[in-house]
Amino acid sequence: MSEPLLVFDGACGFCRATVTRLACTPRLRLTGRLLPYQAVDLALYGLTEQDARERMWLVYDGRRHGGAQAFAAWFATGGPPARLIGRTLALPGVRHAADAIYRLVARNRHRIPGPWEHTCAI
Repeated sequence: MSEPLLVFDGACGFCRATVTRLACTPRLRLTGRLLPYQAVDLALYGLTEQDARERMWLVYDGRRHGGAQAFAAWFATGGPPARLIGRTLALPGVRHAADAIYRLVARNRHRIPGPWEHTCAI
C-alpha cells in the first residue's frame, strides 16, 4: 500500500467532522485516504465490521493501528507539528491516557453536541 488508509465510521457525523477537520488543517499536512468503513472491503485489511464500528483504523505498510494509536500513526505521516503530536501520543504513559480518552469519546460520541448530532447513526 503506497499511502495510509484511514478507516472511520461514515455513519457518525462526529467521526466524519473530526477526520475531515484534521485532514483539512494545512499546518498538519496529514497524508492518506479517508474512507468510511461502510465503503471498504474490511477483510482486505484484516478488519471486521465490529472492529470498524468500535474504533477508527489506520492501515499503512502492512500494519493496522486502531483507536488513539490510529491518530498517532496518522499524525506521524504529516508535517513537523503533526509528527510531534504523533510521537507524543505513542509515548508509553501518554499512550495509555490517549487510549482511555479515545474509548470514552468513542462510547459517547453520539452524546457530543455539535452540528453532527443528528447525523450519528449509532
